[in-house]
Amino acid sequence: MTILIIGGTGQISTSLTYRLHAEGHDVSTLNRGRTSVDVPSGVRCLRGDRERQDDLDKVASERSYDAVIDFVCWNTAHAHGDISAFSGRCGHFIYISTAWVYGPPKRFPVTEDHPRTPVEEYGRNKLGAEELFLQAAYDGRLSASAVRFHATYNDYSEWPSVLANDPTIPYRLRAGKPILVHDRGVLPTHFLHADDAAVALSGLLRHPENSCGEAYNVVGDSLTWDGVFRSAARALGTEARLSSAPAESIIDAFPERTWPLNGVHQYAMSFSNAKVQDLVPEFRVTIDTEEGCRRRLAKSGPSTDRPPEDPDPELTARIDALQLRSAR
Repeated sequence: MTILIIGGTGQISTSLTYRLHAEGHDVSTLNRGRTSVDVPSGVRCLRGDRERQDDLDKVASERSYDAVIDFVCWNTAHAHGDISAFSGRCGHFIYISTAWVYGPPKRFPVTEDHPRTPVEEYGRNKLGAEELFLQAAYDGRLSASAVRFHATYNDYSEWPSVLANDPTIPYRLRAGKPILVHDRGVLPTHFLHADDAAVALSGLLRHPENSCGEAYNVVGDSLTWDGVFRSAARALGTEARLSSAPAESIIDAFPERTWPLNGVHQYAMSFSNAKVQDLVPEFRVTIDTEEGCRRRLAKSGPSTDRPPEDPDPELTARIDALQLRSAR
């Protein structure tokens, strides 16, 4: 297949670029070239800004594609641009959406027909774009599908944390400092490695006739937040000490770092993969959370034979202060 990936060097899309190339597809990526990520020899690297409609139109008009996958469509304006550029010019369009479109769960497991009531701007923007793509599929303008990921990462991602942009988790685990967790760590979540995500996406590309107009959950196995941090500790050869605080207290203490917690992570999230696995039975979790942390460690993690160094003393002090207040 001739495939265009809008993005192609990001947290999930890099794995897909490598997988599709290894499968023998003719792969092109479209991005601004600002991310220093190597791609396989033979992948066509197109330079362009998806914010500029002329760039999308130019790429769409120069070549026809069997499939287009957009990883960097964040809102309805982007969706309108894709629909305008690629309607009648590609065989199958996959929009990378998010499980944030669901908002607080109303029943378990969360399947694709679950009510969609996002509580955060990111989820609302992605839902608006998703609705445009699925309506375009219904109208026959674009053979589009949507894939809803949740907490997907690669070997270079941050370690799991209830805070965004938190580099302190490996340090705290190795130093024996308690890890901040919300609501006793008992709520379930799902982490998925990008290499496993790529299997699902590659499989969907083989079934455009079945997936047009459909949305799919693609998530990892269910694991409590307690289990997430204990898996991270095992990867580092240590044990996790956890310190619990109410989600609301963490959000109040770290308003600039808790958009993931405020958006979805404060809720019990239990998703079903049954729909995508019916179509792509080879999709399953082969890299669990502990192995994912080991891979981070091998790529860029701290050496375990040296005393731990605190990468962000100011953040560490703020976490410690909240834990002391919560313990009173």
